[in-house]
Amino acid sequence: MRACPGHTRIYLPGGEGFCYIAVLKYPAQEVSPKMDFSSAINWLTSPQMFTGPFGHHRMEFLLSHLDDPQEEFPAVLVGGTNGKGSVTVLLESIFSAGAEYQVGATVSPHLVDLTERVRFQCGQIPTHLWVQGTEALKKAVRVMEKEPSLGPPSFFELITALAFFAFRETYVDLAFVEVGLGGRLDATNVCHPEISVITNIGTDHKEILGPDKPSIAREKLGIIRPKRPLVTAERDPEIRKIFQETCDKVKAPLFFANPEDRFNVIKSTPRGHLLAIDGFENEIAFPLPGLHQLDNLAVVLEVVRLLSKNGFEISPDAICKGISQVSWPGRLQWLSGPPPILTDGAHNAEGLSSLVGFLKQFPMERPCHLVLGALKKKPVVEMAIALAQHADTLSFVPPTSPRSVEKSEFDSLISPLDPRWSWHESLESALAAGASSGSILVTGSLYLVADLLRLRGSAS
Repeated sequence: MRACPGHTRIYLPGGEGFCYIAVLKYPAQEVSPKMDFSSAINWLTSPQMFTGPFGHHRMEFLLSHLDDPQEEFPAVLVGGTNGKGSVTVLLESIFSAGAEYQVGATVSPHLVDLTERVRFQCGQIPTHLWVQGTEALKKAVRVMEKEPSLGPPSFFELITALAFFAFRETYVDLAFVEVGLGGRLDATNVCHPEISVITNIGTDHKEILGPDKPSIAREKLGIIRPKRPLVTAERDPEIRKIFQETCDKVKAPLFFANPEDRFNVIKSTPRGHLLAIDGFENEIAFPLPGLHQLDNLAVVLEVVRLLSKNGFEISPDAICKGISQVSWPGRLQWLSGPPPILTDGAHNAEGLSSLVGFLKQFPMERPCHLVLGALKKKPVVEMAIALAQHADTLSFVPPTSPRSVEKSEFDSLISPLDPRWSWHESLESALAAGASSGSILVTGSLYLVADLLRLRGSAS
């Protein structure tokens, strides 16, 4: 049931969940703010906001100054190495498709605009909430900057706190919260998940999360809660064993999501899948291409089932509508030509593997022009070798980021691999090099995807 003005949720510890109580509560109003929207966004993205040591102390301080909004809505906390964004937007799409619930969601990173990160009913939150949330956060940050034990918050901490503030003010019934980095010490891990999700375990961010997959798994398992379910699509037997042992210790039910248990794939194409889902009469078009998205959908359907058992019932029509209407830009996204462009933010080993698998299943129209761009500390050599096999002409361009691979690194690492490689200072130049091709593939970094979408004037 939707919370209404005059009522709020209070979290009952010990696995009892949430209850509604009557309180005097007024939603944020569109009043004349001290700052405008542009000023709020500029402050949130200010380079003066540095990331301090990992921990929850700064988040707890920020949220206390916002009157602890995370206490007033239940959540699904979605972590993992790859696929967590897809799972988040799928859940959001399904629960927004019916008339039963108001839902919020957080995703990261944004591609074109910061406001993509905090969502309400599959759209942006009202502009005045960005302003009011930022004004409240500024007051807290002024205190934090003077307190050595806290220090200034990170950008991600600010956005997460603002999201929780916005979810309270819009009276969301349920929030789908994408974990930023890791899990245990992530800023999002201060909310109260009804269900936790860990899509899979990869080897990204080893310098922060641990030297190997078991270490990374234990960090990500920090988002589980006693007696609350964990859903995963992880397939590595060693990692699954760690999941089971950790869940057993806190009596958290563990559910492994398998596509073959939930639906049959009637047909897969470069643009998505046609599915027959168990318990549904009609076939459903699922517009997120790639075999990895079938794992993500299996996770989502398991979460939907568990939420229904917790009282968040959702109609079959809403499930079908939500699946068929989901949109997730920058992930195996096609842009119209000529020539047609496929763009994907594959930026780590697991993402690269998924992209290569897709290209083998659905080869690009030849001749294909590859535009690759990557950040430092990413597997750029592996990307260049694996993707060059699927293209005829090869261009490298640095994404818009201070951490981009530079010309000197390209000359020493990439250029010697294949004489077809050429360096370009701008994305426009790199795309122009493939103007006469049958297709263009733009990949290697979500920053590069963002550059492309900005150039094309759309993130949808």
